[in-house]
Amino acid sequence: MSGVRPGEILVATGMTHPERGTVSSPAAPLLAAALGRGEPDPGRRRVRLHPVNGTAADSGGGGAVLVMASYLDLNGRAVGLGAAAHAGDRAAVEVCAELVAQWAGLLRSRRLLVADADPDCAGARAGIEATLRAVREAPDAPVHVYGRPVASVSRLARLTAAGVAITDDLDAVPDGGVVVFPPHGVPLPVRAEAAARGLGLVDTTCPLAALTHRDVAAYVHRGDTVVLITGARDTVAERVSVSQAPEFVLTMRSAAQAAGLQWSGADPDRLSLVVQTGISVEDAAVMIGTLRERFPRVRGQHYDALCYAATDRADAVRMVAGTSDLTLVLGAADDPDADHMEAEASAGGRTVRRLAAAGDVAAAWLTGVNAIGVVPTRSAPEELMTQVLDALAGLGPLSVVTRQVRTGPRPGYGGPALTAPALPDGTVIDA
Repeated sequence: MSGVRPGEILVATGMTHPERGTVSSPAAPLLAAALGRGEPDPGRRRVRLHPVNGTAADSGGGGAVLVMASYLDLNGRAVGLGAAAHAGDRAAVEVCAELVAQWAGLLRSRRLLVADADPDCAGARAGIEATLRAVREAPDAPVHVYGRPVASVSRLARLTAAGVAITDDLDAVPDGGVVVFPPHGVPLPVRAEAAARGLGLVDTTCPLAALTHRDVAAYVHRGDTVVLITGARDTVAERVSVSQAPEFVLTMRSAAQAAGLQWSGADPDRLSLVVQTGISVEDAAVMIGTLRERFPRVRGQHYDALCYAATDRADAVRMVAGTSDLTLVLGAADDPDADHMEAEASAGGRTVRRLAAAGDVAAAWLTGVNAIGVVPTRSAPEELMTQVLDALAGLGPLSVVTRQVRTGPRPGYGGPALTAPALPDGTVIDA
């Protein structure tokens, strides 16, 4: 074969086998990335991804040497690995042989379990779609979202592509413009200012978030201090909930905090609790139990008002990781959401790795691995999942399955109807 220049190594994206014919190589990006990390070290040689026209059988008399390995998939199609170097560069040929042998040693059938847990909850997804619909319905009016939506990079990119601007200042929205309230809602003064200016309003506040806001306002209106059960980190959603009545809302982030509460001015007989949307229901339950031990007369929301999105996502991730030899968390190194999902996946003591690109997968990770879990996060572009699955499919027959957890109230048991008008006393229960 020919076409490989001196001073380079060509990683084959496709080849020709003397008996099997055309051989695809979806794992080629993994091999190229391995060379980029020096696994093995290509020296100063350039590494190229490219189809190879030729076979191992005719390499002896040509200008290059192709090293390859292949197998037949379930449909009888040839899949393989290959790398080529100039015939006169024996050291490069040896690098190709070592590279292909290393990855060919990993060829085996595997299961791949995908945590079917969208990084964005239903409210966030609906909010993005409503915003895009507003752009289509008012093509001549500038559309601004007040506050950055909590959404994946792929969905935020759709907003940018549609010309949607994100702002934290209503003054940036021109008269006649459209302002979108994001799924986590906005503080009451922002809502009032937008209405007073006569701006076009698109309210995409999640029904559960809106219910939380109504409950805070209702409980304060009847004279209670509200304990907002929330997560370890301050979030924009939490700040919106507090803004409903900031002088009468206290945040609780841990059971330990509940045990040591010393709230000056709060009547222990006039406490109500509200659970912030977006946090784990299990974590909230522990805090609620501790709070009730300390303040037996505290009253709380009807539990049908709870948001299970974070809990279901964490459960799906733990289920996948618990039955996988290796779990790949797809996301950026500096992404808090990926940090959280990595912690959930690691809870069972199994091996977990972070991937920002498909090429990050190292051969050493896959030794002895029969089942691989995959977890998407908000910082992972949608195409990264496809790239990872395609690359792993090049390392042996791959069965890809999904696992999902979905929790919701069973109808008919008296919970709050999210589409109904707000009750004067919120969704409070006394038990």
